[in-house]
Amino acid sequence: MPPSSSVPEVPDRARVNPIVPADERAAPSPARRWLRIALGWIVAALFVGLAFRRVSVSEVLAVLRSARVVPILLALVALAGGFTVRIVRWWRMLRVLEPALPLRACVRPFLVSIAVNNTLPLRVGDVVRAVGFRSALRASPMAVIGTLLVERLLDVVVLLALLFAGLVALGRSVVPRPFLLAGVAVGVVAVSGLLVLVLAPAWLRRIAHGIVGRIPSVAWRERLGALADQLFDSLAIVRPARRAAGLVSITALAWALEGSAYACVAWSLHADGSAFAPWFSLATGTLATMIPSSPGYVGTFDFFAVRGLTAFGTDHVVALGVALLVHLLLWLPVTVVGALYLVAPGQRRANETPAEGAVSEAA
Repeated sequence: MPPSSSVPEVPDRARVNPIVPADERAAPSPARRWLRIALGWIVAALFVGLAFRRVSVSEVLAVLRSARVVPILLALVALAGGFTVRIVRWWRMLRVLEPALPLRACVRPFLVSIAVNNTLPLRVGDVVRAVGFRSALRASPMAVIGTLLVERLLDVVVLLALLFAGLVALGRSVVPRPFLLAGVAVGVVAVSGLLVLVLAPAWLRRIAHGIVGRIPSVAWRERLGALADQLFDSLAIVRPARRAAGLVSITALAWALEGSAYACVAWSLHADGSAFAPWFSLATGTLATMIPSSPGYVGTFDFFAVRGLTAFGTDHVVALGVALLVHLLLWLPVTVVGALYLVAPGQRRANETPAEGAVSEAA
């Protein structure tokens, strides 16, 4: 870890936040919000039906009952390690904006946001992480949003590398063509975005200000221009290139730990097929969570995780058992821990926006 003195100075506007007052924010239409939630659950139900098509529930239960305990415990250890590495990665990014920020300040916001995303629709947890903990993180909401954007770009780059490695190993397309084309498009955008942020941030900032400059209202133009400056100031976390390479390495480690959890679950359920099957399933299942769905990515994750396993020879019923058990291990422990952090007394600073209020407001 580089010493604090080596961290370049970031403009103060990345640390302060001209929050738009609640009465000035345009509230989303309740009808539109409920429509999006309903469509998400419809998508989830569709993919659950596809995952369980021509599969007996009793067969899946028999596979789950055969699970061995030791590999499951190892999977939990690997997942805990993966979340720890992700928290460290986020801390390193925020530390560019606030060099004195302690690692422990990032634990609660990160875990609470994951728990909220797992239980509420529309990725409310991301809003909570950006708004509900700005005092503890010593950063503006736009600065935190910048770190979330970089997180997504880094994750997509690593996952697509796994996906394409699997496709090369297979030598044929087993992933639905629309999903593959969408993956290629997202990969191009992610890699291009990361390169632009590292190599040409000033050009990207000029484009953003050019768009904002077309807004007729002077007040909104000034407000959005200030928010854009905060966002781009925060994106200094990926510069210089050496720091970006370090973040990619940390990201690869986090996904290696999570992939190990998939492999442990496959081992626990006596899954057949190639040793690469759980790793390909990690890529297909996780990338599928970008499809709008229900909280916890019900259905979308499971269907595509199964496709990733069966592509490398795993029996369909066993693959479904692996996908369901992995999903449970990914969802339940971190949701419980995050919920405990949310309600635990003595966790909130005096001048911090209550996370509970941020959750209710965002939801």
